[in-house]
Amino acid sequence: MKRLTPIIVLFLLSVSQGSLASVGGIELPKTQGDLKLHGAGLLRKGLGFMVYEGALCIESAIHLQDILGPVPKRIDTHYFHTTPKKHMIRVANQSLKRNLSPRQYNELLPKISKLHEAYLDGKKGSFASLIYRPGEGLTYSFDNETVASIPCDEFANAYFRVWLGDHPGSRSVKKAMRQNAREPQE
Repeated sequence: MKRLTPIIVLFLLSVSQGSLASVGGIELPKTQGDLKLHGAGLLRKGLGFMVYEGALCIESAIHLQDILGPVPKRIDTHYFHTTPKKHMIRVANQSLKRNLSPRQYNELLPKISKLHEAYLDGKKGSFASLIYRPGEGLTYSFDNETVASIPCDEFANAYFRVWLGDHPGSRSVKKAMRQNAREPQE
């Protein structure tokens, strides 16, 4: 069976004077509490199958310099189709193993497993959020309902490497999330 390679399509945020931005037809709030929408990308598989939209919220663009450190951040994933949790876990584990040393991965494995056990299948129109607050650790929510919290800053920042590390699950989505919509594209 031929494996399809995911094709990533970047969408710039449609920034208006209002409180919402749009990516792939999904209306995104420009703020989430004290965090501001910084950038978002759309993952497509094949030529037209939209899988999900991922959005990064941070307090300030200056935090990009230390995005995997102790700075508040949030990644929202909006699903266009059912995405089984086993697929999300497979991609996360692959990315974590590429971004962490074997020792780091093994030390964090109990926390990784706890989060992965809490994951829910993505459903069309639903969204999941990973929220990090220094001193509080990582919170996973689904459709605005808290599902799991893991109070470990080291784990939280390691887990964000799935999207923002040197070897993310999608380089193009990472690039789109890190690129501020108000800055010109090169």
